[in-house]
Amino acid sequence: MRIRVAEPSEAQAISALAVRSKAHWDYTPEQMAVFSEELRVLPEQVAERHAHVAEDGGLLGFYTLLPLEDGRVELEHLFVEPAALGCGLGRALFEHACACAARLGFRELFIQSDPNAAGFYTALGARALREIPSSIPGRSIPTYAFPLEPLP
Repeated sequence: MRIRVAEPSEAQAISALAVRSKAHWDYTPEQMAVFSEELRVLPEQVAERHAHVAEDGGLLGFYTLLPLEDGRVELEHLFVEPAALGCGLGRALFEHACACAARLGFRELFIQSDPNAAGFYTALGARALREIPSSIPGRSIPTYAFPLEPLP
Protein backbone atom coordinates (compact mmCIF):
# COMPACT_ATOMS: atom_id res chain seq x y z
CA MET A 1 0.00 0.00 0.00
CA ARG A 2 1.24 3.48 -0.76
CA ILE A 3 -0.05 6.98 -0.10
CA ARG A 4 0.51 9.55 -2.82
CA VAL A 5 -0.70 12.94 -3.99
CA ALA A 6 -4.09 12.68 -5.67
CA GLU A 7 -4.64 13.75 -9.26
CA PRO A 8 -7.49 16.10 -10.28
CA SER A 9 -8.73 13.35 -12.63
CA GLU A 10 -9.41 11.21 -9.52
CA ALA A 11 -11.93 13.65 -7.99
CA GLN A 12 -14.96 11.64 -9.07
CA ALA A 13 -13.49 8.36 -7.83
CA ILE A 14 -12.56 9.75 -4.41
CA SER A 15 -15.97 11.40 -4.08
CA ALA A 16 -17.63 8.05 -4.80
CA LEU A 17 -15.37 6.34 -2.25
CA ALA A 18 -16.41 8.91 0.38
CA VAL A 19 -20.09 8.18 -0.29
CA ARG A 20 -19.53 4.40 -0.08
CA SER A 21 -17.63 4.80 3.16
CA LYS A 22 -20.28 7.08 4.70
CA ALA A 23 -23.05 4.69 3.60
CA HIS A 24 -21.33 1.94 5.60
CA TRP A 25 -22.95 3.49 8.70
CA ASP A 26 -26.50 2.73 7.46
CA TYR A 27 -27.68 6.29 7.00
CA THR A 28 -31.10 6.74 5.40
CA PRO A 29 -31.36 7.49 1.67
CA GLU A 30 -32.47 11.04 2.55
CA GLN A 31 -29.42 11.58 4.74
CA MET A 32 -27.13 10.11 2.08
CA ALA A 33 -28.56 12.54 -0.49
CA VAL A 34 -27.42 15.42 1.73
CA PHE A 35 -24.05 13.82 2.47
CA SER A 36 -23.40 13.07 -1.21
CA GLU A 37 -23.37 16.79 -1.94
CA GLU A 38 -21.17 17.55 1.07
CA LEU A 39 -18.68 14.81 0.21
CA ARG A 40 -18.13 15.81 -3.41
CA VAL A 41 -14.52 16.71 -4.18
CA LEU A 42 -14.13 18.78 -7.36
CA PRO A 43 -11.10 18.44 -9.62
CA GLU A 44 -9.96 21.99 -8.82
CA GLN A 45 -10.10 21.22 -5.07
CA VAL A 46 -7.70 18.26 -5.26
CA ALA A 47 -4.52 20.38 -5.28
CA GLU A 48 -5.75 23.27 -3.14
CA ARG A 49 -6.88 20.83 -0.44
CA HIS A 50 -3.71 18.75 -0.54
CA ALA A 51 -5.62 15.56 -1.38
CA HIS A 52 -3.75 12.28 -1.00
CA VAL A 53 -4.91 8.78 -1.85
CA ALA A 54 -4.00 5.35 -0.52
CA GLU A 55 -3.78 2.63 -3.13
CA ASP A 56 -2.88 -1.00 -3.43
CA GLY A 57 -4.02 -2.27 -6.80
CA GLY A 58 -6.88 0.23 -6.54
CA LEU A 59 -8.07 3.20 -4.54
CA LEU A 60 -8.46 2.30 -0.83
CA GLY A 61 -8.81 5.66 0.91
CA PHE A 62 -8.05 9.37 0.83
CA TYR A 63 -7.84 12.56 2.84
CA THR A 64 -8.04 16.28 2.16
CA LEU A 65 -6.73 19.22 4.17
CA LEU A 66 -8.54 22.56 4.13
CA PRO A 67 -6.35 25.47 5.33
CA LEU A 68 -8.01 27.59 8.03
CA GLU A 69 -6.86 30.67 9.92
CA ASP A 70 -4.41 30.98 12.80
CA GLY A 71 -2.07 28.15 11.82
CA ARG A 72 -4.83 25.53 11.72
CA VAL A 73 -5.87 23.15 8.99
CA GLU A 74 -9.05 21.08 8.81
CA LEU A 75 -8.95 17.37 8.10
CA GLU A 76 -11.87 17.90 5.74
CA HIS A 77 -12.15 14.32 4.52
CA LEU A 78 -10.65 11.03 5.66
CA PHE A 79 -12.40 8.04 4.17
CA VAL A 80 -11.54 4.37 3.75
CA GLU A 81 -13.11 1.85 1.40
CA PRO A 82 -15.57 -0.16 3.56
CA ALA A 83 -13.87 -3.47 2.73
CA ALA A 84 -10.57 -2.04 4.07
CA LEU A 85 -11.95 -0.75 7.39
CA GLY A 86 -10.24 -2.10 10.50
CA CYS A 87 -6.92 -2.83 8.77
CA GLY A 88 -4.96 0.22 10.00
CA LEU A 89 -5.44 2.22 6.82
CA GLY A 90 -7.36 4.99 8.58
CA ARG A 91 -4.52 5.41 11.07
CA ALA A 92 -1.95 5.43 8.26
CA LEU A 93 -3.91 8.12 6.40
CA PHE A 94 -4.32 10.17 9.59
CA GLU A 95 -0.62 10.02 10.39
CA HIS A 96 0.25 10.92 6.79
CA ALA A 97 -2.19 13.86 6.91
CA CYS A 98 -0.60 15.10 10.14
CA ALA A 99 2.90 14.88 8.66
CA CYS A 100 1.76 16.62 5.47
CA ALA A 101 0.07 19.41 7.44
CA ALA A 102 3.15 19.89 9.64
CA ARG A 103 5.38 20.08 6.52
CA LEU A 104 3.05 22.79 5.21
CA GLY A 105 3.63 24.76 8.44
CA PHE A 106 0.31 24.17 10.21
CA ARG A 107 0.33 23.82 14.00
CA GLU A 108 -3.04 22.22 14.66
CA LEU A 109 -5.40 19.84 12.88
CA PHE A 110 -9.12 20.60 13.29
CA ILE A 111 -11.59 17.74 12.75
CA GLN A 112 -15.36 17.70 12.29
CA SER A 113 -16.06 14.03 12.81
CA ASP A 114 -18.91 11.81 11.82
CA PRO A 115 -20.36 10.62 15.15
CA ASN A 116 -19.51 7.04 14.11
CA ALA A 117 -15.82 7.97 13.77
CA ALA A 118 -15.54 9.83 17.08
CA GLY A 119 -13.93 6.85 18.84
CA PHE A 120 -11.32 6.62 16.07
CA TYR A 121 -10.16 10.21 16.60
CA THR A 122 -10.26 9.89 20.39
CA ALA A 123 -8.11 6.74 20.18
CA LEU A 124 -5.57 8.65 18.07
CA GLY A 125 -5.27 11.30 20.78
CA ALA A 126 -7.43 14.08 19.36
CA ARG A 127 -8.87 16.44 21.98
CA ALA A 128 -12.67 16.81 21.98
CA LEU A 129 -13.76 20.44 21.60
CA ARG A 130 -17.54 20.67 21.27
CA GLU A 131 -20.56 19.44 19.35
CA ILE A 132 -21.81 21.54 16.43
CA PRO A 133 -25.10 21.29 14.51
CA SER A 134 -25.12 18.95 11.53
CA SER A 135 -26.67 19.61 8.14
CA ILE A 136 -29.11 16.87 9.18
CA PRO A 137 -31.72 18.36 11.57
CA GLY A 138 -31.60 16.97 15.09
CA ARG A 139 -28.06 15.64 14.67
CA SER A 140 -24.79 17.04 15.98
CA ILE A 141 -21.17 16.55 14.98
CA PRO A 142 -18.27 16.22 17.43
CA THR A 143 -15.23 18.40 16.75
CA TYR A 144 -11.64 17.73 17.72
CA ALA A 145 -8.22 19.33 17.71
CA PHE A 146 -4.92 17.54 17.26
CA PRO A 147 -1.60 19.34 17.85
CA LEU A 148 0.95 19.00 15.07
CA GLU A 149 4.63 18.62 15.82
CA PRO A 150 6.75 21.13 13.91
CA LEU A 151 9.13 19.47 11.48
CA PRO A 152 12.82 20.45 11.41
